[in-house]
Amino acid sequence: MPIVRQRLDFEGRFTQIPNDWLRDTNLSLKAKGLLAQLLSHADGWSVSIQSLAKANNCGKDAIRSAVKELEDFGYLSRIQNRTDAGEFGDTVWVTSAPIAGSPIAGNPTPVNPTPKNTNDKNTNSKLALFDRFWSLYPRKVGKASARRAFLSQADQALAIIGGLDKMLTDPNLPPTQFIPYPATWLNREGWEDAPYPVRESTGSQPVAPKSPYVGGPREWVKDLHDIGEHYECQPGEFGH
Repeated sequence: MPIVRQRLDFEGRFTQIPNDWLRDTNLSLKAKGLLAQLLSHADGWSVSIQSLAKANNCGKDAIRSAVKELEDFGYLSRIQNRTDAGEFGDTVWVTSAPIAGSPIAGNPTPVNPTPKNTNDKNTNSKLALFDRFWSLYPRKVGKASARRAFLSQADQALAIIGGLDKMLTDPNLPPTQFIPYPATWLNREGWEDAPYPVRESTGSQPVAPKSPYVGGPREWVKDLHDIGEHYECQPGEFGH
């Protein structure tokens, strides 16, 4: 029995996925379905394996195996974050295009392929990564300068975005006006910076001056004075 694809009334709100990706025989149907689901969301959207398992009514192991397939064949790239102490932190996967030069199974490269202009595709990919960087960076000043700085270091894109994510989660991140301009941060390779130093608390109360009698040999006399007993007080002592 055939399955016929017809036009539906929701078309126009659609997800763009290259045909070659969906026809990649390296991927299982499960992995292709997860890839389509991930790409159906807006740029910058993130989700956990647990929530994907819940949304798809399946176990977390099934999602993990699909993620591994997508990573093995270049559809997901892994970023290993580090904690402030330099230890390994959470692992983040970022959607990506399969590695250039690796033909997708089922679509082998012809013996004499027709030369293709890949410059436009590479540029568009780099601009898409910059758009993601710009959407995350907290101080949106000098976009053109930031774009030039990012494109000049686009081979470090995953490290840049990983470092930016680490900066954004820093509990000592200063107010926006004290964060460097994005171009400045990129040009000095700010993604490799150490965490911000711990900020001193500004809410501490002033400490009252300590009485000279506290801890002194006549502290007990001062205690008597304070409750109205003055028989041990010396002339002029305690304001008399």
